[in-house]
Order: sequence, then structure tokens, then C-alpha cells
Amino acid sequence: MTYRIDTPATLFDMAELSGANTLVGWAVAREMWSGGETFAMRYGDELVGLFGLYPTETGAEAWFNIKEKAAPHMLRLIRDIRLTLASRSYPEIVVICTTDAGRRIAIASGFHLFESDGEITHGKFVGRGQQGSCKPAETGSGSTAAADPCRSRQATG
Repeated sequence: MTYRIDTPATLFDMAELSGANTLVGWAVAREMWSGGETFAMRYGDELVGLFGLYPTETGAEAWFNIKEKAAPHMLRLIRDIRLTLASRSYPEIVVICTTDAGRRIAIASGFHLFESDGEITHGKFVGRGQQGSCKPAETGSGSTAAADPCRSRQATG
């Protein structure tokens, strides 16, 4: 079987993996699809993951939805996510993680996680060769994030 990435992802792909089982979930999935860049990752004909970038005032917000069935392909998926993020010209790419799996994918994809309130963790893409100068903010405090060097440094891969 072959592995490929299709862009843009289809609305059917978004419905399958983006929590479109509620009206709010479907509205968010449609907005992410119509307002940003979307990528569908397939192994053969099976959808194994989605990721995308949604433009913000200062850059873009990255998002990922990966099936558990994608585990055997995770190194390939992470490599493709990293290469895609590094090739984008956004001055800043951020991520908001709500699950442990999401945090692991974000870290492996080149994000530095710098703020957490217990449920939600924020991170910024620092790309290859730029890691190490960002210090994590204290848990539960939004005010420490403003002093974080990750906030002010441009993220180019």
C-alpha cells in the first residue's frame, strides 16, 4: 500500500475525524476547512489522520487529528507534519493541546510546550535547530507566558 497526503482534505475527511457529531463540532470543522489549509494523510485508501493550519492575527494555529490505527505510520506522519510546518511562511505557528496524545504529537512535530492550566497546553513551533532557548512557563499562570521567549521569537523552520 502507498502512503500519501492530499490537500485540501475533503469535507468528508473533516467530518470523519474532526468531531462533527454535534452542530458545534461540524461548524468548527467547516470553518477550519474553509478558512485554513487542510491535509489528509492516507495509507492506501484509508484516512489515518488530518492536520491543518488556521490563520490568526499573528500567524497560524496548527491542529492534528490522528487515528489510533495510524500508530504504525507515526514516524512518517510526524516527519510529514514537521516538513509541512517548516515550509510555511507564517511568522508564528502555535498549537493548543487538550489531550496527552496531542501533546506528544505536538512535541514530536517540533512544538515547544510552554504553558498549561492542567487541561489545556499551549505550544509554539520552533522548528529544527531552534530548540532549547525557550523556558516553560509556570503551570496555571497566563501572565508568565508573556515573558516567554517563545512568544517573541519568529518560528521559521
